[in-house]
Amino acid sequence: MGRDAVTRNRPRLDIPAGFRKTYYSRAAIEDRRLSRQRRPRMTVEKFEDNYLDVKMFKRAGLLRERWVTWSPFLRWPAIEKIHAYRWRIRLKLNNAMVEQNIPVSWTGCHFGGSRPWLHCRCGRRVARLFKGLGGYYCRPCVGNPIYASQSKSTQGRRHFQACKLRLLLDGVASLTAPFPARPRGMHRKTYARLRRRADKLEEGLSLRLRHKPTDYPSLVYHLRPSDLQMI
Repeated sequence: MGRDAVTRNRPRLDIPAGFRKTYYSRAAIEDRRLSRQRRPRMTVEKFEDNYLDVKMFKRAGLLRERWVTWSPFLRWPAIEKIHAYRWRIRLKLNNAMVEQNIPVSWTGCHFGGSRPWLHCRCGRRVARLFKGLGGYYCRPCVGNPIYASQSKSTQGRRHFQACKLRLLLDGVASLTAPFPARPRGMHRKTYARLRRRADKLEEGLSLRLRHKPTDYPSLVYHLRPSDLQMI
């Protein structure tokens, strides 16, 4: 049997008359191109209001030898009540029948004292737990989100780090604003080191990038726990 016979015996596809015109139209091509574009990935900074930091619990005095009950109200809207003591944290979540138990462990520091850690259900020892489905979990358990700087270009990361330094120095996170003065209580050597680092990050940036709007939603996550008011 020849090739022409196979072609003649192949079943004919009944294609609608307007299908080819619709498939190759400019609007259809643009719609398929947009659907194939890379979707924005979830970043760690988007959990700015939905994470638990063990440093916050320690500085607030919740990790004591006796149980402490605390209602977070606006700080963590998903949590109705927190019961904590030195070795365990229990979370009473809204619309949940069972409380979430988070074990707490302590490790010694080289210069004295001890540091607390939170334990995820998977067994990992971490400093922060992020809001997931039905509770708070470690970063790999919520999908391993990337940091915002990982989705930026080389120059974009330098701009982001320079703005973050200004914000940590109690200044305005904008390269067009004057560099913030030394915060009260900071050593002069520390301030000089941060100032040199900021100058090195800003020296190679273009004028257009200097006037770029600041990514404040991503910068809020990098504030120190003491800078965030625990309501």
